[in-house]
Formats: sequence, C-alpha cells, structure tokens
Amino acid sequence: MTSDSDVLTAPCAPSPITLHSGWWKCLFEAAEDAQFVCADDGRALEANRRAHKLFGLTPVSGCPPNALLDALTAPTRRRLADLLARERGGPETIPSITLSTGGKLSLMADLQVMPLGQGYFLLAIKDTSRRRRMESHVQRLAAAINATPDVFFLTDAEFRLTFVNVAFENATGHNIEEALGKTPDFLRAPASREIQKECAARVREGADWMGELVNVRSDGSTYPVETTASPIYERNGELLGYVFYERDVTSKKKLQDEVLLERDFTRSIINSLDSAIYTVDRNLRLAHQNEDWRKMPSQHGWLSIKEPPELGQPLLDYVPGLAKRAELQLLFESVLASRSPREIQAVSPDGRHWLVKVSPWQHAGEVIGLIYHVVDQTSVHQLQNQLLQSQKMEIIGALAAGVAHDFNNLLQAIRGNVSLILPDPGLPAVCRPRLEKIEQAASRATAITSQLLRFSRASDEKVGLLDFNEVIKEASDLARRSLKGNVEILLNPSTAPVKVRMDATRASQLLLNLCVNAQDAMPKGGRLTLTNDVYVLNTGQAHRTQCPAGTPFIRCSVSDTGSGIPPEVLPRIFEAFFTTKESGKGTGLGLSIVNRVVCQAGGFIEIESAVDQGTTFHIFLPAADGALAVPKKPVERRSTKGTGRILAVDDLDLVRDFAQAFLRMAGFDVMVASSAAEALQILEANQTAGTPFDLLFTDFNMPGANGLELIEETARRWPHMKFILASGYLQDAERDRIERFFHVRILQKPFDPQEASDLVLQILAGAQPPSP
Repeated sequence: MTSDSDVLTAPCAPSPITLHSGWWKCLFEAAEDAQFVCADDGRALEANRRAHKLFGLTPVSGCPPNALLDALTAPTRRRLADLLARERGGPETIPSITLSTGGKLSLMADLQVMPLGQGYFLLAIKDTSRRRRMESHVQRLAAAINATPDVFFLTDAEFRLTFVNVAFENATGHNIEEALGKTPDFLRAPASREIQKECAARVREGADWMGELVNVRSDGSTYPVETTASPIYERNGELLGYVFYERDVTSKKKLQDEVLLERDFTRSIINSLDSAIYTVDRNLRLAHQNEDWRKMPSQHGWLSIKEPPELGQPLLDYVPGLAKRAELQLLFESVLASRSPREIQAVSPDGRHWLVKVSPWQHAGEVIGLIYHVVDQTSVHQLQNQLLQSQKMEIIGALAAGVAHDFNNLLQAIRGNVSLILPDPGLPAVCRPRLEKIEQAASRATAITSQLLRFSRASDEKVGLLDFNEVIKEASDLARRSLKGNVEILLNPSTAPVKVRMDATRASQLLLNLCVNAQDAMPKGGRLTLTNDVYVLNTGQAHRTQCPAGTPFIRCSVSDTGSGIPPEVLPRIFEAFFTTKESGKGTGLGLSIVNRVVCQAGGFIEIESAVDQGTTFHIFLPAADGALAVPKKPVERRSTKGTGRILAVDDLDLVRDFAQAFLRMAGFDVMVASSAAEALQILEANQTAGTPFDLLFTDFNMPGANGLELIEETARRWPHMKFILASGYLQDAERDRIERFFHVRILQKPFDPQEASDLVLQILAGAQPPSP
C-alpha cells in the first residue's frame, strides 16, 4: 500500500471496467450522484458526467487522477486511504465530508466506498446539502415551537400524541413521557369533551377547526384555551396525523370580562341619567344612543324622534325647522373646533323646558365626534320659579313682620294712653264709651298683628296640646281678611273641645292653605265651611294609620261650593309643584304642604269632590288627652306706688312718651332715650353724678345696637342694674336664650300698663316675678 503522498501523485491507469459491456457504463453515467472509479491507491480512473460537472472537467481534458483527492481535506484522504487499503467486501461510508474545488467550499456530502474487485473501487459522492438544510430547518422550527409560550402537539391518525413542545408541560403540568401515546381527551374538562368530539370529527373530514375549550391541569385546576387543529398529509396525500395549537386565554378572558363589566357599568350609568344621550361622528351621523330617548316625548331638546333612530343617519335630520337645524349645525361645528362644551335652552311646544349640552367626544386625545345630551329641566324650571316665588313670599313675610312690629308700637301707644285715661275719675261721661271703643278696636288690631307675626315667623316645630276649635276660629279670622268679599265663611266647631297634639303655627298654616285653595275654586263666590267633630276609624282607615279600628280621631272638614276636582287630576293634587292653575297664579305647593303637615301629625286626608258641585277635604288627626292651657285672667288694676330710677329706651317717640307717662304714674323717677348710644351716655352721666339708675326698660328692635346689645353692655359696666326687654317680635329660641343666659325679663308688646308696672315693682323689690 502506498503512502498519502504516493496516493496523491499516483499516475492515472486505464480502468478495466471500461473493457466490459456497455450496460455498466450506462448505469455509471446515469447515476444522480457524482461517481469515480479509483484504484486502490486513490487514483481516479474514470468519472461519470455528474462528476465532470461537479469538478468542472471536460471530455477533452479527461479525468485527472487526483481530481477527487485534491478536493478532499487531509483527514478525509487519510480515512479514504485506510478504507482502500482494507478492501473489505461491503460498501462503507465516510459521512459529512467537505469538497473544495478551486479553493472554495463547493459541497457537503457523504463519500460512499464500494469495492469492485481486482484493486478497484467505486467512489460515490452523495450530496447532503438539501438534507442538511431540511434538518436545519426542522431544528429551527422545533426551536421556535419550543420557544413559544403556546402549546403545540402532534398526533398520529388515531389522535395519539406523537410530539409535544416544551410549553405543553408548563401549561398542562403533564410531563412529556406520560402524555405521548394518549389522545387529547385527557386534557379536556368534562364540559369540553363534546366540543373535542366535534373538533375530531371536523379534522377527520380534512378541514381545519378553531374554537374554545376548557383544559384540566394535572393538579385539577382548569383554564380556557383557544384551539386550532389541522390535518397533516404526506406529499402523496397520505394522512400522517394532526397538529394542535392551543393558547391559554385566562388573561384575555379576564380582560374581556373586565371590559364587559366596565361597558355594562357605563351603560347602566348612562341609562340611569333620566336624560337622552346621542353620539355623532365628525360627519354628525348618529353613532350611539341610550335607552332613555324612549322615555322622552317625541319632541325633546330640538329633536323630533317618533321611531327608533337609525345609526348612521345625520342627527340634524331629526331637527324640525331649517332655522333650528342651521343654528344647531353651527353649534356642532363650534364645539368640534373649540373642543369646549356648549349649552342651549330649548322649550318644546308642550311647554317643557330642556337643557341641551353638546360636548366633544374624545378618544386618544382626538375629537372623534360629539355627545348630544338632553335633560328635562321642566321641574327645575318650576322649582326656580317657585324659589323666586318663595323669595318673594319671604320678603313679604319679613315686610309683614316689620309692619306688624311697627303697628304693635302704634297700638302700644294707642292702648297704653287710653288705659291711662280711662281710670281718671274726672273723665267726662260722654268720652268714656268712645275711649272704650278705641280700646276694643286696638285690642282687635293687637290680635291681628299677633296672628300675623306668629304665622310669618320661621320657627322650629313646637308641638303642644291644642283645641282644634280654637284653631279653626283663628284660621277663619285670618281667612276673612284675605278672602274675597263674595266668599261666605261658616264655622261649625264641635260642642266640646277637640284636642290634638301639633304645632299651632302648622295647624293654622294647613287650614289657611285649604281656605285659599277653596277660594281659587270659587272665582264667582260661594260658601266655605269649616267643621270639627269627633270620629272613630273604620277598618279601612285603621289600616292606613296602623291604628286599631274604633280609635278616636278628630275630623276637620273644609268644604267649598266651587268647581270641584276632575277625577283624572285628583290622584296628583298632593304632588309638589303640580298645579292646574295658569302660570304665575299657583305654585303647586299648597296642598303638598297640607299633606305633609297632616302626615307629620300622624293623620291622613280624605277628599270628596264632584265637578261643578264642590270639594270637601276631611282632615283626620289623632285625638289627644290632657289639660288645655288656662287663659290668663285679666290683671286687676291696683294703685300701688313704687320708688326707683328707671331709664326707658325706645326709638318711637309715641311709645317712649307713653312709657315715661305710665311709669311716672306708678311712682317711678323716669328718664328716656331714643337709642342705645344715647342711653349709654345718660347712664354714664348719671353714674358719675351719683344718681345711678335701678332698672333699664328697653325696646328690642331699634336702629343701631338693639335692646339686647344695650343690655349686654350695660350689665358689663354696671352689674347691679336690672332689666326689662319689651318686644313683639322674638323667636321662641331667642326668647329662651335671653331669659336663661341674661336673666332678663321679657314683656310682650303691646303690654298693659298695669301689668308692666307690677313687673317693675316686683323686680325692684327683689322678688322673682312670675313668667309672663
């Protein structure tokens, strides 16, 4: 055997194979692989056409003996020499060799060596480039499949798993060894096994299948997957099996659920707004609407919609009238340009008031359309009108209280001076009856101002035991002064006192509201009757009050001979702001207040009404037990004289002069002042002169500092001083605070001179006077 160098340089000898028949030559030339016939020293004797093409040989040049050896690497030449030297009986292969021609890598191949006998060999070069490319492609594909977090697995034609990727074990918890050979059924939750059967049936038919399944992990937990299954075929069309791709969609489902929850939440909010909401794109075509448009009248907020609005339809098509349509289009364009919301007020033909708000519809920082929001503000408009009316009434009440206060002062001067004249024994007989008439008139005027002040006063509830006979009497007296002259008032009190527990002001308020309501029902005049009686509840009435049948109630009935209440209106008369009167002639609150006052007192209302025949409101209130307050007996006139120095303060000269006169007649040394500032100057001067005052008798409501502020300052500077505060306009809480914390006696205007004199005598004598 020759060495490597000998093999490489051995001369080329003719091959004995060429001397045989031509069939072998045909096979040799037709082979797909490049082939050489070599001697045992590696010299190439013959090369087929494939070898000529691979090594760039030509028929003219023939086959160089070292053509193959020069293309091999040194290690490959040594391995080839070993094989040739051994001359074994069967073919052997040197795998994965590289061939270089012209100094460049030209091929990767397997070199197959086949002995031919007599020292000759057939060397076949089998190109492995394609196989290696396929192997590399498969390796990269396998690497990619194993790198994905999604699950891939292959099955055979019987759906037995033959391959799973790495993610399979991570996702399912099943290891690869236990999974191979099983069908995918073991992965499926019971609820998804029928779907798995549908999937198998589909792919058996040669079609792809996509759907959602629920899998079970090895620990028993479940998770949803999106699955795609497809059949796999050989080149010849033979079915190899199936491929499954699965993605865990737990997070996706959770996100979808959250989106759906947020969507439903948003829809619920939008549909609960009691307003119609429409969205339009930048071309002003309808994109969405909530369900509240169905609750609206057909005409609302400049829109007229009688049928379900069509998506994609221009919203302006639902605006009747060219002028309004043009105005609304300008508004839309303005909001799109400025990105700022705009509001307009609209009134529909039925008198409803609407607030229309047009806002930009924004997404990702861009205005993609508009939101058209329509709110029914009819009740708000009514409330604003009622608030205005209430403010007017509040002002009127304040004016009435002020007028009543001033009137009280005048009545104080009138009654006081008359009361000073009447006891005079030298009074001419002809004058006495006239002065008594004056005193009677003033007394009645005092009652009127007292009622007016009590009714206009905004005080807390002060529940007490009332005789409802007195309530209807007082209410009828007030009603006579406010009702028209063509309305006759009849009063039918119960023969015995009818006692209830409630606030006296609220009781008068509910009756006055019913009287005013009755007057409005009798524009041409009529008769108003107030009746009290005792009533026992029947079974139906007892159920309404949760009291047993037979429980005694008092019933106050207010009847009129007016127009009556139509049956269709009757169920709504106690609704706040509901009124059938013309605009500006009714607030819609009178009967609502009546119902509230009665309900708060534990009672209820029944109504009898007939159109053109009149209406009767029956007010049922729980009967109460207890002793009624005993009216004060008239103060007996006494001629007791007192001593002491008094400073009387009042801004009205008539009252000031009267106070000075009756106090001097009672024996006191009196000085007067017209204001708190003047009073302090007089007090200071007399204190310095050593002639201090014993008592300060002051009005409450005066310009500048009021009477209480004057008392506070005086008590701080002269603690020995005693005080009387005269007023006809004090709230109950304010009265209690003054008496409790300032130890001041309060005298209600207009007061009786004798009563006032006795109070001064008791205070200066050091006795605790009885509460007035």
